[in-house]
Amino acid sequence: MRVFKSVGINFNNFFLLFFLGMVAISFVNDGVDSLIDTIKENYLLFIILLISVFILSLNEVIADRIGITKRLYLIPILSKTKTWKEIKCYAHVKEVYDGQYGPTSMDTLWFIDFNDKVCLRIPKGGRLNMPDVMKIIEKFEDQYEVSLEIKNPYRMSKGWSKVDYTLTQKNK
Repeated sequence: MRVFKSVGINFNNFFLLFFLGMVAISFVNDGVDSLIDTIKENYLLFIILLISVFILSLNEVIADRIGITKRLYLIPILSKTKTWKEIKCYAHVKEVYDGQYGPTSMDTLWFIDFNDKVCLRIPKGGRLNMPDVMKIIEKFEDQYEVSLEIKNPYRMSKGWSKVDYTLTQKNK
């Protein structure tokens, strides 16, 4: 059977790592007032920072007859694999987060295990070839009957607490 892959970028990791790197570069060079001057003086550190942030932000999802794997694209050692036997169902979830400037939402795909905890979470945005991966997922797994819309699922999306199906639910 064929292996289907979807490559995507994790924008949260990208911006977080880039910001932390820029703060670290500014601490290296205390006497310079301007960020541009700091980058000019430490251009090798800046290039290394950009490459490392890019490597840690690119990921790929692989679906085959054995299961589904989420791993870093350029460093495949760091991966998370779940077999189809470990997954009870998958659900299309709209995660809504309350923030200082109003609510923001993210469409994700949650794979739920038999303990009703999220064992794998895949953001739908910024992914290539996702429809082909969805075809093979639909072949092996059952879909939860309704799409979920959950507010502030911080612990739930990490698999630290059980999925609460009684929260706001929305039909497809």
